Amino acid sequence: MASPLDKLFAPFEGERDPLPIAIFRIAFFGGLAIHFFPALCHLDDNYAPGVLRSDEWSHWLFVHVGRLPHAALEAAALVTMLAVLMCAVGLFTRVAAIVSGLGLYAFASANGLPVQTLALLDAWAILILWMICGGGEAALSLDALRRRKAGPRREPKLLSSLILFQILIAVFFSGIEKLLAGWPGSNEMGLLFSYPKGFLVRDWLWATPWLHGAIITRTLSWLTLFVELGTPILLLVRRTRLAALLVYEAFFVGIIAMLEVPPLFYFIFAFGALLALDGTDLRAIATRLGRPRR
Repeated sequence: MASPLDKLFAPFEGERDPLPIAIFRIAFFGGLAIHFFPALCHLDDNYAPGVLRSDEWSHWLFVHVGRLPHAALEAAALVTMLAVLMCAVGLFTRVAAIVSGLGLYAFASANGLPVQTLALLDAWAILILWMICGGGEAALSLDALRRRKAGPRREPKLLSSLILFQILIAVFFSGIEKLLAGWPGSNEMGLLFSYPKGFLVRDWLWATPWLHGAIITRTLSWLTLFVELGTPILLLVRRTRLAALLVYEAFFVGIIAMLEVPPLFYFIFAFGALLALDGTDLRAIATRLGRPRR
């Protein structure tokens, strides 16, 4: 019988189906492209001498990147974007993750105004994991196409499990913070929905009066606590995993539909939960869809 220590480390050891981490790789680096490429394609508006900048991450980079010649900034932006795209298509993923991570962090430090969001905290953590662990290219990638003659490959668990737990911990402790802030005894969603038009709340929600009622907003406040505190745990239990995943995904669709949050937030958290699925779960889903998967 496995010892308690063996059971503790089991999710991080061995191999797993490569599809979930491949889907997350495409979503995550695609989200980074959507978030960063507009700023990197308009260097004069965001990084040229004299433009308004904010010091958000590394002060040393804030000072020194702004002093680089324009040609050097253009080359760095081009290399960074190319590296992000290489990660998205799964080509030399670890090397590309290192280059893209360093480049994106440097540009976010040089000027945080066009890219700053809380989701970057999770993005940096995930990029560091990808730099260290590598992987994620065993399926849905150019590397997988190059190695097709060698037969199908499995994926080491380490990267996907570390990313999954990092995301679930962030969601769970977001719920803890809401508890400490007094959400159960207040109507925080009602306050949020009362923000002025064009500020955080999407226009269609602002123009739908019945959604601003106390019953609706209090229900949404409690639902938020339930999802953030409950689904990170239920996703780790096989019997409740698929049901918890449906609730979790619906929750993040609701957030992106109602609130003006950056797409990167959705790509990280919504697609990150797919990493909880293992081969058994994928076969069960495929069977229910009428497409059995070996």
